[in-house]
Amino acid sequence: MDKAAKHWINGEWSAIGRQTPSINPADGKPIGSYFDGGEAAAHAAIDAAFAAFHRDDWRRNGMARATALSHLADVFASRLNELIEMICLENGKLKAEATYEVAYTVRSLRFAAGLAMQIFGRVLDPTPGKQSMCIRQPAGVAGLMIPWNSPGYLTIRALAPAMASGCASVVKLPGQAAQTAALLASFCADVPEIPRGIVNFFIESQGEGSRLLVASPKVPVISFTGSSKVGKEIAQAAGVNLKRVGLELGGKTPHLVFADADIERALPIIEKALTTFSGQFCMTGSRVLVERSIVDEVRRRLSERLENVKPGPASNPASDMGPLISMSNVARVRRLGERCDRGRRKGAGTWRSLDRCDPRRRSLLSPDVP
Repeated sequence: MDKAAKHWINGEWSAIGRQTPSINPADGKPIGSYFDGGEAAAHAAIDAAFAAFHRDDWRRNGMARATALSHLADVFASRLNELIEMICLENGKLKAEATYEVAYTVRSLRFAAGLAMQIFGRVLDPTPGKQSMCIRQPAGVAGLMIPWNSPGYLTIRALAPAMASGCASVVKLPGQAAQTAALLASFCADVPEIPRGIVNFFIESQGEGSRLLVASPKVPVISFTGSSKVGKEIAQAAGVNLKRVGLELGGKTPHLVFADADIERALPIIEKALTTFSGQFCMTGSRVLVERSIVDEVRRRLSERLENVKPGPASNPASDMGPLISMSNVARVRRLGERCDRGRRKGAGTWRSLDRCDPRRRSLLSPDVP
């Protein structure tokens, strides 16, 4: 695989769309390029998956699916370091964070391999001489929309059960994870037991391809991980065709600190939770809610700890926290800081500058608390 990340559609690498740079978020330098496929790539991938689902015996052969998934797990296990290094480079995660993420891919694939052989129906005897049968069958093409913040694990978390059930899949990843997407596709390409067109990957920077996945009558199943705003739009659009929709939507996960807490033990846990994946993850602690009687002490001590957090690239072992994914995310965080500053001027509390960012270091921001 070269550094020009392509789509994997119908068992072939495809260069649909405009070639766009892939950027290392830590320093802003290009690490390769990708083809921004949009609606055209999505259309080709949907057609390939739809044809493969109806052409091949994949949907009826649980043993074949189990074998393919087991062999895909073997490929992941043998190339795990490649995936870790790519996520560090393109996603900005520290090595320990990337290792934590991808560790779940192999076990998820092996679990799905076992699941492929255990898809049972039910037979009931409601009255003498009569039987009622329930048979589980794959729905068809699954459209899997994966976010950039955990592209390795979240891809497999959606793709593995879709494969186990007998569905064909169209996996969409965003441009911020284009190189990772191509690497994941190459893992699938290394498994000859996966029929041509059963697994397809495409990359886009906007949402045209995603909208086509949701609108297409050839795609009865949608999986989406992302914002609540987009999730609502997907649910509304998918309802037109009564699609089966799985939505994992963003939230604001608080830490609760009460007056009887052991603050000495709590603070390092809170600090790590706030800075893991640079806060760009649904399981990080994006808020800290503190009982009023101890709020000043917690604010002061937590701020002191965050002062010592060293943001930096994954390539530097001394880094405590990686970069934000893009300059647009930096701008969003700055806007939040400005809102806090406005609140301070209105008497809402104190705020120390969030933006201790060296502009030469792109999206490396130091954490702080209001």
